[in-house]
Amino acid sequence: MSVFSRLRSCDGLQASAAARTILIMGSTAAAVSVASALPSHANWSPKPEPKFWSQVRRQMLDQDTAKQAEWTFMEAMQSPKIDAAEYLREPRRRDQTVTFQALLLMRKGESNPWAMRQLSMRAQCLDGVLERQDQEGRWSPYPGRQGTASKVNWICAQAPNP
Repeated sequence: MSVFSRLRSCDGLQASAAARTILIMGSTAAAVSVASALPSHANWSPKPEPKFWSQVRRQMLDQDTAKQAEWTFMEAMQSPKIDAAEYLREPRRRDQTVTFQALLLMRKGESNPWAMRQLSMRAQCLDGVLERQDQEGRWSPYPGRQGTASKVNWICAQAPNP
């Protein structure tokens, strides 16, 4: 039985209540559809590299001249237990995947030395996830955090379709 035929079979009060319910449900569904179509944090982009991290990065890269290149600062965290910053370079698109080099600068506590790691990574543009490549060339999930999908969107925008 259609919605309209149900409304016709109801008396005035029931029809009015049924119409309100349909209107509310329809409006809610439309709002949910529109909200789900909007990308979360669509305008995310990295903040400028803080001076502290610029100095650490230069110092670490000066120690290893083979790894010097233009790196884009993504984000950093600092706490009493760990200091870490993430960078990327050379994003390259293939279909809906963008591969790139990642740089991680990290130290565990202020009294420990800085460590630097380079990773081959990729952003799965349609899925909003990051993956890293191991030494055998296999891809595995990179731990996601809040906002990962937004960062993946930004990374994918750095390597537009050819």
